[in-house]
Amino acid sequence: MTKKLNIFLMRHAKPDLPHGGKLYYGQTDYPLCEEGERLAEQIGEKIKNVTFDGIFSSTLLRARHTAELTVPKHKNKIQTVKDLSEINVGDWEGKSYDEVRTKWEELYDARGVSFDSVAPPNGESFLDLQKRTVPAFEKILSRYAEGNLLVVAHGGVIWTIICHYFNFVLNDIFFYPMDYCGIHMLERTDSFMRLIRYNWNEHLDVTKTGY
Repeated sequence: MTKKLNIFLMRHAKPDLPHGGKLYYGQTDYPLCEEGERLAEQIGEKIKNVTFDGIFSSTLLRARHTAELTVPKHKNKIQTVKDLSEINVGDWEGKSYDEVRTKWEELYDARGVSFDSVAPPNGESFLDLQKRTVPAFEKILSRYAEGNLLVVAHGGVIWTIICHYFNFVLNDIFFYPMDYCGIHMLERTDSFMRLIRYNWNEHLDVTKTGY
């Protein structure tokens, strides 16, 4: 009988950010805002009947807290993975878009054309990010032949993983929605990976998925 592994790849809930959210942030440990906490709890209600064989999150607070709110009865089972942390934006961390545009105009413009290969000073490009996220994700998958996994991470992290498996263009990251608490459902059968749902959110209805 063919074994099937279902992966719920979930972006963290909305964090409480300065500058009205118009800033570069990657590895600063911002907490969730109240709106984010509520949505994570709502998603938890939607998937409460799913039995997860493994629950993972990045080490950053906004991902870990989202996982705790989503599966509150199993928060002690959450395993954190450092390499699933968000992209390192280096010297741009915590700075507003306007400040970065003014101080690093040429590099800002170059990155706007080539998100995949251009990195902020002392930071990562999305290709750099992919080099650590995909092995970390595959290490998780190697532990399970079947069942259900919940992996709570970040927009950049999820995008690099999806691009690896489904040949999306890494540089097109901002052309596809990646909502807070959006769930991307993957199905692995033997060595074959399928993208079942992209960016499900509060409208998720697992009764229609067969999971």
